[in-house]
Amino acid sequence: MMPLAKILASGRLVLLMSLVLGTRFAFAEDTLQVASSADTQRFLARAEDLLTLGETAVAYELLSEKESELAGNPFFDYLLGVAALDSGRTSDAIFSLRRALIVAPGFSGARMELARAYFESGNVAQARPLFVQLLGEQPPAAVRTVIDDYIASIDASPAAPRSRLRLHYDVAAGYDTNANGSTDSQQFLGFTLSPNNVEADSSFAELGGGFSWSKPKSTRLAWYTSGRVAYRHNPDADFVDSALVSAAGGMNWQRGKFFGRAGLDAYWSARDGDSNQSQFALDTLLGRRLADHWDVSLGIRGGTLRYDDNIDIMDVNRVMFTGRLGRTFFSGGGFGVELVGGNDSERRSSSPYGNSKLGGRLTLYAPVGSDRMLYFSSGSLTSDYDGLFFGTPREDTQISTLLQIEFMNVLKDGLSLTPRLRHIDNDSDVGLYDYNRLEISLNLRWTPQ
Repeated sequence: MMPLAKILASGRLVLLMSLVLGTRFAFAEDTLQVASSADTQRFLARAEDLLTLGETAVAYELLSEKESELAGNPFFDYLLGVAALDSGRTSDAIFSLRRALIVAPGFSGARMELARAYFESGNVAQARPLFVQLLGEQPPAAVRTVIDDYIASIDASPAAPRSRLRLHYDVAAGYDTNANGSTDSQQFLGFTLSPNNVEADSSFAELGGGFSWSKPKSTRLAWYTSGRVAYRHNPDADFVDSALVSAAGGMNWQRGKFFGRAGLDAYWSARDGDSNQSQFALDTLLGRRLADHWDVSLGIRGGTLRYDDNIDIMDVNRVMFTGRLGRTFFSGGGFGVELVGGNDSERRSSSPYGNSKLGGRLTLYAPVGSDRMLYFSSGSLTSDYDGLFFGTPREDTQISTLLQIEFMNVLKDGLSLTPRLRHIDNDSDVGLYDYNRLEISLNLRWTPQ
């Protein structure tokens, strides 16, 4: 069976041959009888010449300007569909080619291009019957070969995976040098701080669980949703015992070299039994795969960050932008470099918590032998606050680092063990917000197969 890239190339070659030779693949005689002026015929001939020369983007722009005038002429709709398809506008191509076939159902050339458009959009369920129909329309030998290769490729492709629900259960234990994320100084501006506002170390234990569910709609589109609940207890700092509930849902897609997602996510957290913080956000991403396993993407995330009524002066509306360049390797590893920027807009005019953000992150992951994966991430984020804190301008730079190795299928399939080391260094112009934090933990996850 011919590889997909060669099939697509052959399809375009057959189209080029048909245009050059004037055959247009079994173009029924009555199709040519659509009344058109000499100017229209010259215009269509010019567009046809552009397609023959491979100038598909130019041809599309030329043809699309005349769509309101010439739509319904089957040869115009055919040329517009071909130009749209070969310039990456698959949805437009499908619409135009279907319009051509409504007027001229015997137009095999339009049927061929419509089948190809469905195929490239990932809708093989509609592409295959059209290819089969074309085989019965006595195509030229070269075209028959290409159609056979398309059908063989469809039949050999795995069907879109079924919807899948996966559950997971987590247990973690460890030690945190600064469970409340506070300064190690007991004095600030001449005042003695409450013990709850001074660095407190503690061991901790955490229980959690969650799910992920995906529902493919085709080989190139899938819906997803996930959720998680967790509770952490700090025996020596129980005033920061925390509960977390989070959920996300949306759509992943890919089309040729492009990929992306769009979704919503939210979380709610409590501290010492009382509601503390919640967030709701819209998350979008658009990316493109490059040569040699490289990819580039741009993400935009915007939403609300809200706190308990007692500290609602911290409420902000947040927008974040990310740009990422990544590379994957045949071994299953890879790395990514990410730039981050954004803005927090204070909800109350008297709040000093509005700020602008700028930073970056490096991520590395690599298999280590069989059933082991090493993961490393390190980044820096600077937040420049708009207001004054105790009469002083504030700028924080937080450096965070994570190192872990996951041992998969320990003792039984679906059981993983992950030693993890996490460090946070928050350097602030205001001493009250200056702190260091080191967390060492062992995490156990059970994912039933």
